[in-house]
Amino acid sequence: MPLDAGELTERITIESPTTGQNELGETTLTWATYATVWAKVEPLSGREAERYAEVVGLSGHKVTIRALSGLTTSMRVLYRSRTLEIGAINEYERRWYLELVCTEKQT
Repeated sequence: MPLDAGELTERITIESPTTGQNELGETTLTWATYATVWAKVEPLSGREAERYAEVVGLSGHKVTIRALSGLTTSMRVLYRSRTLEIGAINEYERRWYLELVCTEKQT
């Protein structure tokens, strides 16, 4: 099923982890913007949550975006005021779009 551009209604930011050093010389984890893209964000249905339970736990979100090279599961998605950790990346339709299976990080 092709992706309709009109379905991509949410603006998300994908961040990649980077390391740096604080003033004491200790290694720290920080996040850098990798891309800001339009997306379709949906909660996982019961069946999908069961399917991805081993990857992302019992609840989560499915984030659909146009194909973007270089994405990894070490990255995260910022969606509204939420932080979503990427558990799996699925390619569809000749790599025209990606489905990111994510869990919401509780802060």
